[in-house]
Amino acid sequence: MLFKDYKHITPIQVRFSDIDRLGHVNNACYLSYSELGRISYFNDVYKENINWDEKGFVLARIELDYILPLFLRDEIYCFSKVIKTGTKSITLKNSIAKKINNEFIECAAGICVLVAMDYLTDKSIVLPQKWVELTLNFEEAEKPRTN
Repeated sequence: MLFKDYKHITPIQVRFSDIDRLGHVNNACYLSYSELGRISYFNDVYKENINWDEKGFVLARIELDYILPLFLRDEIYCFSKVIKTGTKSITLKNSIAKKINNEFIECAAGICVLVAMDYLTDKSIVLPQKWVELTLNFEEAEKPRTN
């Protein structure tokens, strides 16, 4: 199964405003869905161990492959997983999928690089050890977690 390696799943609500004239979700919305998945991931994994007013991440790079269209009534989810931790950055993989007959169908796949930042000094920082530990503990856990 394509999604067995993902432990974090975020349900995504398709809004009417996400639909373009052709009746499918506009391509720009997929980036917003990926962002929702990222934020949900960090909120669930880091919990109170991150103060978003002082430190966090900035998006340095994102790429997204569009596979299948999404539509207004689709039941969709964003699967998220950290695939690499560096000194100052992490790489996160997302998959946006729709659920049909209890099966997930991948509609988009993306990778993003996030740089750890001190928002107060506006400078990149070394990834705090606690963040690295929380990420590794979550990704190495046995049981999948959902939002």
